[in-house]
Amino acid sequence: MFNGSSRKLQKIKRSYLKERVKQQQQLSEECSRLDLLLKVNSIDEGTHERLRKLLEIGYEEKLLETRSKHGFA
Repeated sequence: MFNGSSRKLQKIKRSYLKERVKQQQQLSEECSRLDLLLKVNSIDEGTHERLRKLLEIGYEEKLLETRSKHGFA
Protein backbone atom coordinates (compact mmCIF):
# COMPACT_ATOMS: atom_id res chain seq x y z
CA MET A 1 0.00 0.00 0.00
CA PHE A 2 2.74 2.47 0.94
CA ASN A 3 4.80 1.61 -2.14
CA GLY A 4 1.90 2.39 -4.49
CA SER A 5 1.31 5.73 -2.79
CA SER A 6 4.99 6.54 -3.05
CA ARG A 7 5.03 5.81 -6.77
CA LYS A 8 1.94 7.91 -7.32
CA LEU A 9 3.51 10.81 -5.43
CA GLN A 10 6.72 10.48 -7.46
CA LYS A 11 4.69 10.54 -10.68
CA ILE A 12 2.87 13.67 -9.53
CA LYS A 13 6.17 15.34 -8.61
CA ARG A 14 7.71 14.51 -12.00
CA SER A 15 4.67 15.86 -13.80
CA TYR A 16 4.73 19.03 -11.70
CA LEU A 17 8.45 19.61 -12.27
CA LYS A 18 8.11 18.99 -16.00
CA GLU A 19 5.33 21.55 -16.25
CA ARG A 20 7.27 24.08 -14.17
CA VAL A 21 10.34 23.76 -16.37
CA LYS A 22 8.15 24.32 -19.43
CA GLN A 23 6.63 27.43 -17.83
CA GLN A 24 10.05 28.80 -16.89
CA GLN A 25 11.29 28.30 -20.44
CA GLN A 26 8.23 30.09 -21.82
CA LEU A 27 8.77 33.03 -19.47
CA SER A 28 12.42 33.22 -20.43
CA GLU A 29 11.58 33.19 -24.14
CA GLU A 30 8.94 35.90 -23.73
CA CYS A 31 11.32 38.08 -21.72
CA SER A 32 13.97 37.63 -24.40
CA ARG A 33 11.48 38.78 -27.04
CA LEU A 34 10.67 41.85 -24.98
CA ASP A 35 14.36 42.59 -24.54
CA LEU A 36 14.84 42.35 -28.30
CA LEU A 37 11.94 44.74 -28.91
CA LEU A 38 13.55 47.20 -26.52
CA LYS A 39 16.95 46.77 -28.15
CA VAL A 40 15.63 47.53 -31.64
CA ASN A 41 13.62 50.48 -30.29
CA SER A 42 10.22 48.97 -31.09
CA ILE A 43 9.14 49.73 -27.53
CA ASP A 44 10.37 52.20 -24.94
CA GLU A 45 11.69 51.36 -21.48
CA GLY A 46 8.41 52.15 -19.73
CA THR A 47 6.47 49.83 -22.01
CA HIS A 48 9.16 47.18 -21.60
CA GLU A 49 8.86 47.33 -17.82
CA ARG A 50 5.05 47.20 -17.87
CA LEU A 51 4.96 44.25 -20.28
CA ARG A 52 7.63 42.41 -18.31
CA LYS A 53 5.63 42.92 -15.11
CA LEU A 54 2.53 41.53 -16.83
CA LEU A 55 4.50 38.48 -17.93
CA GLU A 56 5.73 37.92 -14.39
CA ILE A 57 2.21 38.25 -12.98
CA GLY A 58 0.91 35.75 -15.53
CA TYR A 59 3.78 33.42 -14.66
CA GLU A 60 2.91 33.61 -10.96
CA GLU A 61 -0.74 32.84 -11.74
CA LYS A 62 0.30 29.81 -13.80
CA LEU A 63 2.52 28.70 -10.93
CA LEU A 64 -0.42 28.80 -8.52
CA GLU A 65 -2.63 26.94 -11.00
CA THR A 66 0.02 24.28 -11.50
CA ARG A 67 0.46 23.82 -7.78
CA SER A 68 -3.24 23.39 -7.16
CA LYS A 69 -3.62 21.14 -10.21
CA HIS A 70 -0.98 18.78 -8.80
CA GLY A 71 -2.23 19.00 -5.23
CA PHE A 72 0.60 21.11 -3.80
CA ALA A 73 -1.52 24.14 -2.90
